[in-house]
Amino acid sequence: MYMDRRSFIKKMLGLIIGTGVLYLPAFDIKTFAASKWRRDDLRIRENKFLFAEVPEKRIETNRIIVHHTGTTTNRDMSAAEIHKLHRDSFGWAGIGYHYVIRKNGIIERGRGWNMVGAHAQYNNDDSVGIALAGNFCIGTPTPAQIKSLTDLLVSLCGIYGLLPDELSILGHRDVNATSCPGDMLYDMLPQIRKRVMKRMGLDLPED
Repeated sequence: MYMDRRSFIKKMLGLIIGTGVLYLPAFDIKTFAASKWRRDDLRIRENKFLFAEVPEKRIETNRIIVHHTGTTTNRDMSAAEIHKLHRDSFGWAGIGYHYVIRKNGIIERGRGWNMVGAHAQYNNDDSVGIALAGNFCIGTPTPAQIKSLTDLLVSLCGIYGLLPDELSILGHRDVNATSCPGDMLYDMLPQIRKRVMKRMGLDLPED
């Protein structure tokens, strides 16, 4: 029976995780995936933000949506600053992104990892939102940001059992009418997906 490239790689990913759980029955599937792709090596600066109302818990995770913060001068921006802006100026519960990647590559926590985000209208219930600080319509992500984005995507795809392709790793403009995450970053996403695929050991020769 013919199996297309995506189906084959998706099956490989399922077997990798499934085999590990089979031989490590004490491990939850997400715990195993996290350890396999070395989530513990990923340093995330935690925050304990006060939300105007507690966001709902996310039931499933099928997609990761990449953003830029879109500042007019392509400046750096912290998760704390975004949280204050989203809560106090936009009237949201608080920061809409789950992760913020600073210009120096530091990854900061936004919303809780299991909370429903507020980063892509009508597409928040099953997605994780990652924002890179800057405006990539006028500037370029730093090498440190791209490295951290790649590292974070490897971990998240492992944890949630996602195949790192164009259906699972998207730019904000793929789901909403917006220029986000800017041409400079959006045009880099195909190569970033390939890097994530290779890091996870799932890359195959082209047909």
